[in-house]
Amino acid sequence: MKQLIAKLFEQGRLMGFTDMEVLTNTNESFEVKIYEQQIDSYKVTDSRGMGFRGVYDNKMGYSYTEKLSEDSIDILLEDARQNAIINDNPDQDVIFEGSKEYKKVENWFPALEKVTVEEKIRFTKDMERFALSVDSRIKSCPYCVFGSSSGSTAMVNSKGLDLSDKGNAVFCYISVLAQDGQDYSSGVAFDFSSDFSELNPENLAKEAAEKALSYLGVGPVPTGTYKAVMLNDASADILGAVSSCFSARAVQKGMSFLKGKLGTKVASEAVTIVDDPFLPGMSGTGSFDGEGVATKYKEVIKDGVLKTYLHNLKTAKIDKTESTGNAGRSYKSNIGVTPTNMYFAKGNKTFDQLLETMDEGIVITEVSALHSGFNDISGDFSLPAKGYTVKNGKKDKYFRQITISGNYFKMLTDITEVGDDLKFATDGKIGSPSLLISEISVAGA
Repeated sequence: MKQLIAKLFEQGRLMGFTDMEVLTNTNESFEVKIYEQQIDSYKVTDSRGMGFRGVYDNKMGYSYTEKLSEDSIDILLEDARQNAIINDNPDQDVIFEGSKEYKKVENWFPALEKVTVEEKIRFTKDMERFALSVDSRIKSCPYCVFGSSSGSTAMVNSKGLDLSDKGNAVFCYISVLAQDGQDYSSGVAFDFSSDFSELNPENLAKEAAEKALSYLGVGPVPTGTYKAVMLNDASADILGAVSSCFSARAVQKGMSFLKGKLGTKVASEAVTIVDDPFLPGMSGTGSFDGEGVATKYKEVIKDGVLKTYLHNLKTAKIDKTESTGNAGRSYKSNIGVTPTNMYFAKGNKTFDQLLETMDEGIVITEVSALHSGFNDISGDFSLPAKGYTVKNGKKDKYFRQITISGNYFKMLTDITEVGDDLKFATDGKIGSPSLLISEISVAGA
């Protein structure tokens, strides 16, 4: 690979490119789906690609290939040259010379590579078997999946930068369907880890089954305004939907509610939202971003005050500040802005203590339709939800078929307590503990 890149740079200089950069991504993944104790699908993939960008006539051009051989060099260079010729953007990207220091990240776990295919299949079958044994009303497991992935990212440029990161993880997901007469309900559970031994198929199966059973035969709560605890799963899903609002690019384009709010209070003092690229075992973990800038830990919101937007080099130049190490890029894409691992910082109260503090209200356990019921520019939302009521600080009755609505940034100001049960969503990048909210609007019965 180094010989290939050296030859690419050599021919690029002869063609007229000045600064040049290569980004390579490799990924090996495995996924098995079980249905009725049989293998329903089985996938093994091995993908790799190379992205090239270079400065030609003071303009940046991009190209990429999935054929990593000398045969691709001429095509890569010519495609990038043509791309540069038609690039009339007044704010051109640049090739970065490198940061002074890069923090070493630990995101590769050798023991994961020793887990056999047989062990993965057995685990998945166990999940389904345990789920179906919980109750006769559990009729099927439409999705029962186990997957693993390992990959690497490397960046080399003509200014002497030579960086690489690698990581691996495993994940599992189960969805169960419960039936009682003509009433149907579903429940899901998932987990991901850097340690296979930490995953428990029986616990996951019971979690999904109990969720499905809990919602059988229940309806909505009365329409009104309630105190609410937003469960960690649901809160993480919503934060993921709104995370683009923290991008400086969105702010500069007028597509974020947070425009002009830097240094001001945008949430209650209980709220601190962190972007942390150094968490082991997370999909957003890495020592450098898509431009080769060193990543760094940052508190985007601290004690309710918006401290920073997420920047790449171009957005930082516009705002006359420094990149926060949040340039996002794959080998086949241009430079964007993306969080690393973003989450609400944990509080010091357990989930049970949040319920005791609330005394009476509701717990929102699931939200859906985030793609259609959430405006990530204004923060307005109207989302179908499930949960249960709380009386005297204890779980009371389950409900479904309600809609919660409001504005996410108003909701941030209504957070009075933050739990200690931090959990990350299925993408492994966005997390949240449970949140106690002083009021939320519900459309129900």
